[in-house]
Amino acid sequence: KQPHLAGPSPAIVTRPQWTSPEGGGAAALAHCGAGGWVMSTLNRAQRDKIANFQAVTGAPAKLAAEFLKRYSWSLDQAVDIFFTEGPGPSFSQRAASPLAAVDSKKLDSFFRKYKDGDADVDAISSDGIQELCNDLGISTLDPVTLVLSYHCHAQQMGIFTREEFSGGMHRLGCDDVAKLQAKLEELRQALVDRNACKEIYGYTFQFALDQGQRCLPVEMCVEFWKLLLRNHFALLDQWLAFVEQRCKNAISKDTWLMLYDLATQVKPDLSDYDLNGAWPVLIDEFVESVKSSAAGSAA
Repeated sequence: KQPHLAGPSPAIVTRPQWTSPEGGGAAALAHCGAGGWVMSTLNRAQRDKIANFQAVTGAPAKLAAEFLKRYSWSLDQAVDIFFTEGPGPSFSQRAASPLAAVDSKKLDSFFRKYKDGDADVDAISSDGIQELCNDLGISTLDPVTLVLSYHCHAQQMGIFTREEFSGGMHRLGCDDVAKLQAKLEELRQALVDRNACKEIYGYTFQFALDQGQRCLPVEMCVEFWKLLLRNHFALLDQWLAFVEQRCKNAISKDTWLMLYDLATQVKPDLSDYDLNGAWPVLIDEFVESVKSSAAGSAA
């Protein structure tokens, strides 16, 4: 089943919560400058959570600590909010600056053109999204639709609420379909830029989930990986073959996020991969499989 902007999101199974080892100890967290805050002591569990947050988001320690403190040290919630709302001056904000003037009346007409026919539904639903994509000259399977959804802060596949669509168009400086079409190439570049794509990639997992669920079906992840990782992962084809053979259920957020680090931070020959690092088991098994195959070929 291929994921696409206008289509329904799939059934998802539950994944376990992240856990961090508990323990005592204290560490000083230095003052983070004007507007920063001071936390004189952190226990070991909190330090571990900061490290985990940094590992999956690439955020600096200060930002990791701020997010975790804001959400009562819930690692899952802090990471979710980081990827759905952004950390601050994110790719979304960088791409939208400087903003072109947006005419509120034109933007309202833009929204209404694609709005659901049901008067009680103040949103663009799947049919409207299909029509919008047709007018933009793209397929709903085009990965640029994920970038567009990211800018709109869309919460689920197959729908743009008025607030989401209007907010996204304001951020992009677009109040009609022609302006949005002219913006597509710029949005598409996010899929090539490693840092920008990491934001889109992290957002996509949450975007594709059904409400209340925590894992994505393997077949959906495979299609998203084809869309998002082709420019960034030298071992993508081997990974897809491995996952389709070895993983029959669903992919957790931890595995999803850490795969991007494998793709972009580890050498293609995996020579600098640390088997003792905090990698998900599935990724460890993949690396072992690739190295075993390479050793067998060399013998």
